[in-house]
Amino acid sequence: MEKYEVIIIGAGPAGLNAAKILGEAGKSVLILEKNAEIGPKICAGGLTRKSIQYLNLPESIIDYKYNEIFFNSPRVRTRINFGETFFYTIDRKNLGAWQLQKLGHNVTVRTSSHVGKIEKDYLIINDQEKIGFEFLIGADGSNSVVRRFLKIKTRLAGVAVQYKLPLGDFPDFEIFLNSKFFSSWYSWIFPHRDHISIGYGYPQKVFSPLIAQKKFEAWAKERNISLENVPREVFLINCDYRGWKFGNIFLAGDAAGLADGFTGEGIYQALVSGEDIAKTILDPRHKARKIHAALRDKYLHEAMLVVVIILWPVRNILFNFITWAVGKRIIGRTLIRILT
Repeated sequence: MEKYEVIIIGAGPAGLNAAKILGEAGKSVLILEKNAEIGPKICAGGLTRKSIQYLNLPESIIDYKYNEIFFNSPRVRTRINFGETFFYTIDRKNLGAWQLQKLGHNVTVRTSSHVGKIEKDYLIINDQEKIGFEFLIGADGSNSVVRRFLKIKTRLAGVAVQYKLPLGDFPDFEIFLNSKFFSSWYSWIFPHRDHISIGYGYPQKVFSPLIAQKKFEAWAKERNISLENVPREVFLINCDYRGWKFGNIFLAGDAAGLADGFTGEGIYQALVSGEDIAKTILDPRHKARKIHAALRDKYLHEAMLVVVIILWPVRNILFNFITWAVGKRIIGRTLIRILT
């Protein structure tokens, strides 16, 4: 039986980052990716500055940089510009290709590899090939097969829906808060280099997908946004964190439920969890400080969300106040720092 010291399921930001660190340390690593190509994923492609600083991405990978954002509520529209860049958009295919180039010769990558059976020290791919491991990292997203193997249910997840429109009428990065259409969540407009992502989110198992879609279509119509003949893309965001270390098996990023339930951000959490897991494999005494810091921010943001949910009778009044308040320099800077 073929055997590796570490097998990583999923070649997203978490898996590739963990593989880079482990490979540089001399570990034999196998990455298994179910798709035929590494990188492409349904995703709005937004990155906050902490992700950019962490990755030290070259300019060629970044689609757009933003030093201003427009907040919109039912009665207020505020433009925030503090002269500093705090939000970016990227293409996930380009990010994956860039991360892939950073891998050393100790890392083997296999695409079109579907993981079936998993045991404590081996797994089977494509219903026929058995491969052994000392450590297994589940970096396979919100529908993680490793999470299912560990019998960890996902009770808290968000659904994000986006449409990719041609460049043109929507050049600005905008957030829309409106309880009538999006309850406690929001809609967005994220311009990229070659398209514009317009979408919305809602909690799975709480809202009806049909009702959420009808409300979004009504909002788009109200803003003269045509969705006719534009493909609808849907992706799951796992926010249900239940731990990341389970003996010789680890969960990273969305597979661990580390995504932010309020902002929807998941790439940064994937990157740092991949790093801390790799370092824990190399040194069991390693303190996973970056995972703990990401969890602290996640819990803070989700506490803010709970407040918004509880205040549902006056939610739009709250949104109007927030949108007005963030235009004030001190309040706006504080909010941007908290969220990015």
